[in-house]
Amino acid sequence: MKHYSFIDGLRAVAILPVVFFHFNIAHVTGGYVGVDVFFVISGFLITGLIFEQIKNGRFSITHFYERRARRILPALFVTCLISTLMALWLFMPNDFKQFSRGLEGISLFISNFIFARWTGYFTDPISTKPLLHTWSLAVEEQFYVVFPLILVLLKNSFKDRIFAIQAAIYVLFTASFTMSIELLPVSPEKTFYLLHTRAWELLMGSLLALHLKEVKLSRFAAEILSTAGAAILLWCFFVYDRNTHFPGLTALPPCLATVFLLWSNIDHETVVKKLLSTRLFVSIGLISYGLYLYHWPVIAFAHYYLDRDPSAVESVLLIALAVLMATLSYIYIEAPIRTGIFLKKKRLFCLSGFGLVAFGLIGLAGVRTDGFPHRFNNDVLRYATTSDSDASAGTPLKCDPANVPGLGADKICKFGVSPAAHPDFLLWGDSHASALQGAVVAETEKHKLTGWSITRSGCPSLVGADRADNFVDYSCPAISKGVLEVIRRNKIKNVLLVSRWDMYALGWEKGSVETAREPFISFTTKDGKRLTRKEAFAASFEETARVLHGMGVNVWVVRQVPPQLVYVSSALAKAVYLGRNPDDLRRSYEDILRHRDFINDVFTAAAKAYPLHFIDPADKFCPQREYCLIEVGGQSLYTDNTHLSSFGAMWSEGMLEPFFGSLQTH
Repeated sequence: MKHYSFIDGLRAVAILPVVFFHFNIAHVTGGYVGVDVFFVISGFLITGLIFEQIKNGRFSITHFYERRARRILPALFVTCLISTLMALWLFMPNDFKQFSRGLEGISLFISNFIFARWTGYFTDPISTKPLLHTWSLAVEEQFYVVFPLILVLLKNSFKDRIFAIQAAIYVLFTASFTMSIELLPVSPEKTFYLLHTRAWELLMGSLLALHLKEVKLSRFAAEILSTAGAAILLWCFFVYDRNTHFPGLTALPPCLATVFLLWSNIDHETVVKKLLSTRLFVSIGLISYGLYLYHWPVIAFAHYYLDRDPSAVESVLLIALAVLMATLSYIYIEAPIRTGIFLKKKRLFCLSGFGLVAFGLIGLAGVRTDGFPHRFNNDVLRYATTSDSDASAGTPLKCDPANVPGLGADKICKFGVSPAAHPDFLLWGDSHASALQGAVVAETEKHKLTGWSITRSGCPSLVGADRADNFVDYSCPAISKGVLEVIRRNKIKNVLLVSRWDMYALGWEKGSVETAREPFISFTTKDGKRLTRKEAFAASFEETARVLHGMGVNVWVVRQVPPQLVYVSSALAKAVYLGRNPDDLRRSYEDILRHRDFINDVFTAAAKAYPLHFIDPADKFCPQREYCLIEVGGQSLYTDNTHLSSFGAMWSEGMLEPFFGSLQTH
């Protein structure tokens, strides 16, 4: 196909918002849609190239894969090599194990499957996933393994009947687009990462390539369409954010905008085309692939090293580093290999195979050895290997399906001196309740009582509270109804509520390592008004107190373990490893109080109307009312920034004594 400079400029328009989004620069909250722009461009260019070769009888699948290898692998191998060396130096064992899974995925071009299983694009800290961005390469490569063969089959089946070929691709497009829409509410992460829900974006570019010669635009129409495409893209870049339900229908506007820009500028010199064809945009477009590959590890490792967001100056320097790396990569690696100056076909395939196998074996070794822990001394490993897997502190729990409408597959865990006996209390909460469960079990056995627990990560112990994002694929209100039914059926008179209250009302704390979609809740009042964020939290907590009081339940609330801004176990390990002072990681008591002012106000207001009892973990974790503890005796109290480790739960066991003491007085 003819080379169009404006398409290089369009690549610049795609990559810059991605970089700005990842660095939190210029409020480009929807910059991630730049990847969708790349998908459409790629589908357009590759389909046009392949189809012309097929029509002329010159298509070679070997030559096609050679071109893909020259285009994709050199810079990818450099990225993997640099990232592996950095991770070996800096990553703690568990983080290197996760990194190794990414290497395994890259070696087989299935990293999108790996990350769909292990992490979310919006739901995990970026610092431990320096290869996360390779998911999009995997989608493209999976597409190009299959799509050329489909085109050859369609051409042979329908000869020169282009309409029939187009119709067949429309069927594939419709199927993929429909799945993207239908599966998004059910499985948002898999819908984001996997080929069958993303193929329609590449196919949209393919259909444009197949229709291009059929529909010609006037100069005026091209100008209008080009301007509209640019406006739509800008709108998506600045209006979309992490909470946008994506892809599905919301991915359609940026993809259509890209089609408009390609279609309108192929045959006409529009104002937008002249802008995209300027040297600045073209130059950025030429290094866009390398910039995409290098910028993400740069920021990921910076986050990991600093344990915070880079400052504005640091971000500018990091972006400059990524641009420099991309430029050098393009001049000295990508361009020479792509043009065939270096590496003939046979040697290219041999080295490509060797590189993929080598990185795959490194990844396999990293997973099998649990992240090469022998790189560190025992002081570092004691923090780095902090585990939250033993939630019951060694006591096996008897967990049975609830068999209650709303709870679905959730289970009731039973523990204490006689798990089969009537429960003295119910522990209800989210993952914070699960993290504290070991201490609850120990106290239950100590006081010779019986307890039950129902916990679900991501769902607060609040009546009627639903998640306002698409982070969870189940109904929190239905779960709370099921819990109430368990309380009602079993005449449970004491309930201990444990949740990460601040998250549902306030979202992620500024300066925190968390980067997920904001996990706000919503609440619908009796008159049908839908509340969100703070209003929803206040209303749902008041409703929870009212309903439980009406059922004759004694309600105890654990205010919340003091939240930290860093992943504590990892940060402590890095502090020891890098010679930093671990005490510098602690937060002040005043800072903790200031952060939870609103939550405490809600608790106080509800306690005036209903008899509530509170346990404040800050009394245990912030004993001097100056700084709050994050480690004791060389062991981390947290696994991440808010969840207690098994050690932390057992260490804080005594703070639950007022609750268990009250049970023995009844």
